[in-house]
Order: sequence, then structure tokens, then C-alpha cells
Amino acid sequence: MNKSTAVFHSIIFLCLLLITSPAVIVSDTGSSPLNPNATRIDLFEDLHPGVHIYRYDWHEEGCVLYVAEIDRSYTDLHFEAAIAKDQILGKESVRSVANRRSQRSDRRVLVAINGGFGVLGDMKGYGGALENLHIQAGELITQPASDKAACFGVTSDGDFLIGPVEMEAAVAVGTYRLPLECINQRFLDGCKSILYTPRMGDSTHTNRKRAYEIILTELRLPIMGSYESEFTVNRFGRGGNSPIPENGAVISFRSRIDKQLETELGSGKRGKIEIQLKPTIWNSAIQAIGGRVRLVKNGRVNEAIEQHHHAQKKHTPGKRQRDLALSYEPRTALGYNDEKLILVVADGRQMGYSTGLSLYRLASLLVELGATEAINLDGGSSSTFVVDGEVVNRPSGRSERDVLNAVLLTVDQPR
Repeated sequence: MNKSTAVFHSIIFLCLLLITSPAVIVSDTGSSPLNPNATRIDLFEDLHPGVHIYRYDWHEEGCVLYVAEIDRSYTDLHFEAAIAKDQILGKESVRSVANRRSQRSDRRVLVAINGGFGVLGDMKGYGGALENLHIQAGELITQPASDKAACFGVTSDGDFLIGPVEMEAAVAVGTYRLPLECINQRFLDGCKSILYTPRMGDSTHTNRKRAYEIILTELRLPIMGSYESEFTVNRFGRGGNSPIPENGAVISFRSRIDKQLETELGSGKRGKIEIQLKPTIWNSAIQAIGGRVRLVKNGRVNEAIEQHHHAQKKHTPGKRQRDLALSYEPRTALGYNDEKLILVVADGRQMGYSTGLSLYRLASLLVELGATEAINLDGGSSSTFVVDGEVVNRPSGRSERDVLNAVLLTVDQPR
């Protein structure tokens, strides 16, 4: 695309933006102060004094991005993680998640982006299942799993945390103690023992022939990062897809358990569950989300990403490849430093408008924007940037995709 065509497309986009979104305030801030091959256009300037939103046109890469920079000094602004439809086996658009949260009287969502990875298709009834950490209002909904280094959390004091993070958990019944590996994860993802809470839905959706399950009642809910609770064994037996009681949970095993444990699992027997996140500071996280790949560490592009990028000698902006790290795709990322939180969505797969970024280019941009730490969230057609209840970017699927969870920036509502 030549320069005059690019200018024409930018003018048309801004006109449409002003026509369709009367609440949007736009000002052209010109070239990026750090990148002469990019321009920034400020958006929503009256949204909140601590929130700076802009469109970032990276001409050299042929990519259009939307960025929200949030001043951490404003105590009325909050980071939140939100699961779709308030349960694991549910999918929902980012805009719907944001609008549903805003309907509560305590806070309003200013900015929302899509969250982590998981099962977007049905996958034998597991559509909506997450593959990494999710903590919401202090509740540990899923444990750190696929990429434990790509986890981000916020404590009740407003401190930011970034992985690696681990979960240590065990179940004790009588004299028997066994490790608990996963919480609300797919039965087929390698977990030998899984705790299913009511957040999963009505049942475990596990394989009826391969599972052995213990139904627990009188369990203290919700599950937290630092957690201990006694329970009563309601039933134990072979067969999956057990119903999950409202006041309890189900522990599912992928294969037969040994006879010693089986003798302890009679109906009415008492037991105890203990859960801790490590390092222990993660037990104070009230909101957290996991992605894939640590993009930025200590102010530098992740060394592994950089090495992988330089191992390929030729890089063509906009080129898609089988190697998803090198391929130019729609991307979503979260970064931060001591002063601000940074949310980024890069549009892609749309020739003549925006072709996306590779992981290395995305990480480089975050460093340019001042991020000292950053993680990669789900991308592709899931990449969505919502401001004040409206989608601002152009998702590559031409319409909003239902996602598994979302990152929300909320503001206190006046009482």
C-alpha cells in the first residue's frame, strides 16, 4: 500500500469512528516520540484522567494497534479478571463480559480486552475450559498450568505480580494423603487428579468409563490461593460426569486408585483439602490471569523470543507462517512498569488495513511503550479491544468472537 492510499484509509477510518461513536474524542498527536515510523491518535480523552487510550499505526510493520495506558497512582482504577458467564464451561464476547460487569453498582468497566487460552470449540463438552491461572475476586478458579511463567496478578494492596507460580495441593482422607494436581481443568490434559468446583458447571464432563470420582459435600467455598477446608465424602465410585454439588466439589482421577485409599472413602468419612500457591506472595492475589509466553522480562525482550527471531534471517512484515511465534497475527498483550499498566491489541489478517505482529515485534513494542514486564494473551480472532462498552478495534473474524475470560479495567462508581 503506497503512502497516499494509507493516508486515505486513515482518514476514512477516523470519519467512520466519529460518525458511529459520538462519545469518542479524537486528537492526532502525530509521530510517536520513540518511533519515527509510527503515529499515535488519541482516543476517548475524556474517559478518565488516569487512562490514556490511543491508536498506534506502525507503518513500517503495516500494523494498527490499540493501546490503553493506565496510571497506577489512581486508586479508583482497578484491574479485574472476569470469566465468561461466571463459569468455566461458558463462552461470551468481551463486550458482553464488560457490560455485564458494569451492570453491578460498585464499578464500571472502562477498558476490556480478551484474556487467556483454552478450549474455544466444544472438545467433548469442554468448550470454555481455561488452560492457565485465573483468580477472580480472590477465588482460585483454575491453577497455573500451561505456562506458569506467563501469569500476572494483583494483590489487595495493588502490587503487581508476575510468574513463575506453582500450586501445591493435597487431599487427606483418614491416614491417606495424595497430591491434587489441577482445579477445573480438562480431563484429557494430563492431570491425574482434578478438583471440580461449582465454577465448572453442573457436572465434571469427565469420561464415564475411565474416571473414578469422589463427591464431596460440606466444603468451604470459594476455593482460595491459601486454602484449607474439611469435607464429607458423599459418594465414591467408578464413572465420570458426576454432578457437582452446590456446597461441595468432585475429585476426579484418571485411573484406578490403590486399595488403601479406597478403603478410606466410605460415605460419611471426613477429609481435608489444603492448597497453597508458591511463591507465597501469590496467596494474596485477588485478581490474576495466565497467558502463554513471557514477552518482556526486566525491561528487555524475552531472550528466548529474541533468539528465535534472529535465528530466521529474513522477516517480512505481514507474512503468516506455521511457526506462530514468527507469524504475523492479531495479538493481545498485557504489560506494566512501576507507573502504569499497559493493555495492547494488534489487529491482523486484514490486508490493506493491518497484518498483525510477530511475538518479537509485539514484545519490542511493549518495551518501547515502557513495559518492564509483559505477557502474551490469546490472539487471532479473539483479539478484542473494548472501551466504554463498545468494540474499538477490528477483530480479524469481522465480528466479535466469544472468548473464555477477559481483562477488565474498572473504575469506582459514585455512591
